[in-house]
Amino acid sequence: MLSSLSKHTAYKILVSVLWFLVIIGLPLTSFPPLASLTGAIVAPFSAIPLAILLVIWFIPFLLERGKLPGEILPYLYFILAALLISALSFFLNGTYSRGRDFFDQTLRAFITVGIGLSFYLIFAAYPRDEKALHRTLQFITIMGALIIPWTLFEVILLRQFTFVQGFPQWVINFRNLLSVQSPNLMFTNRVSGFAYEPSWFVRIFNLVLFPIWLSAVFQRQSLFRFRLWIFQIEDFLMLAGLVVFGFSSPRIGLVAFLASLAYLGFLIIRRFYRWFTNWVLKRRKKAPKHLTTIKLLLAVLIVVVMFVAVFGALFAYINAASAWDNRFELMLEQLDTLDIFPLTERRLIYAARSLAFFERMVFWFGGWHIFNDFPFGVGLGNAGFYFFERMPGAGLESYEVRNLIYRAAYLPNTKNMWTRLLSETGFIGLTIYLVWLYVLWRSTGLARKSQSKILRIMGLAGRLFLLAFLFENFSMDSFAMPDQWVMAGLICAAGLLARRELAAKDKDPASEPV
Repeated sequence: MLSSLSKHTAYKILVSVLWFLVIIGLPLTSFPPLASLTGAIVAPFSAIPLAILLVIWFIPFLLERGKLPGEILPYLYFILAALLISALSFFLNGTYSRGRDFFDQTLRAFITVGIGLSFYLIFAAYPRDEKALHRTLQFITIMGALIIPWTLFEVILLRQFTFVQGFPQWVINFRNLLSVQSPNLMFTNRVSGFAYEPSWFVRIFNLVLFPIWLSAVFQRQSLFRFRLWIFQIEDFLMLAGLVVFGFSSPRIGLVAFLASLAYLGFLIIRRFYRWFTNWVLKRRKKAPKHLTTIKLLLAVLIVVVMFVAVFGALFAYINAASAWDNRFELMLEQLDTLDIFPLTERRLIYAARSLAFFERMVFWFGGWHIFNDFPFGVGLGNAGFYFFERMPGAGLESYEVRNLIYRAAYLPNTKNMWTRLLSETGFIGLTIYLVWLYVLWRSTGLARKSQSKILRIMGLAGRLFLLAFLFENFSMDSFAMPDQWVMAGLICAAGLLARRELAAKDKDPASEPV
């Protein structure tokens, strides 16, 4: 079916346009018609063209026994484990609340899992060759190039009007036309683009755009032919992206970005270390007596310099961001008086309050306590039924938490993927999830060794994504957000293509040693 359809030009154009729309629509995290239809905050525009692609491309692809990357299997096992744990959760002694029951919450949770899985499978299966993967990465770069001018315009407006509520009415109307945004956004001075809130806006940079651009910049290999002297398109996009990223005032997002930079720093150190060793050995017929000591001292010196540079840049950013974000100003004021030792739950919670991070810490510890009582998990989506009985008592000092207890018509969540996995799927679910991430990490290593420039760019981008993803999960616990599935799927596709390349090389007689 797919082979016969793919011969028609109209079908090819339709599929390509839908694929382009899936990628271009990623910044629209809460598309108004879809949000009003589903009643959900996470309602990405990309889900609409994706649903059409599932019907007209992916299902025929499966019917014709199209091959999916093996990296998908651990995540499918995770879903099966979560399904089994959720079924067993009906035998626990949880109390229904807010007009919800276990079945209702579990069904809602698995719908979000299904949305995420759809993105994951499509992005893993669609780039069936290097050309399709190359085009996909170009589309992603075009998407970033389109969103940056608008967000730079937002930066200019914020410098002029201070808060979003001061924007010209046509700007607010245009944003509302394309995305549902948090009511609190009107009183913020942070860039958010067309995302529901600034932290969602940061994710598309940390998990999609920055990994690809940093990989291209670091390896000096571009996805496009255009160059301006020694500069490539990704150089300019990375600089512009850093500007709008900085004005979104990220905190966990900043740590996630620094994790990616730390890995690049490690690669630089390793490269310099090897160069220095080879340089010394070439200049001397015999290795110096104290070569090992010299190499160790050099490695320590480079690490110290890198740490000083990173922390210097971090402090400079926090100092600059404190001029428009009171959270960073509070961080600078409280840094000297912060006391978290000895490490106890109470000290951490009140230290978090000093840093405007109080509610998040309460939610995190609430999820941790649920896991302590139910190490096998309470079922996907059910943590809210157990949260109020197990949250730290200090949480009652927060207006946000009190509002959640006494007024809100919805159940709380842990606002952290790691504590959510622990509390809802237990140590079994978390273990399988981590195994899946490890498999993806191994796959990126295979792509990095490829002879293909595109696969090497994707391989390093995949590693940068995984490192940022580990930290971004501390601020988001939704399975439906498409950002992480885009890169996870592309890692799988790159891994499959790298394995095909190796298989073809093994079969080629010219590649065999004489």
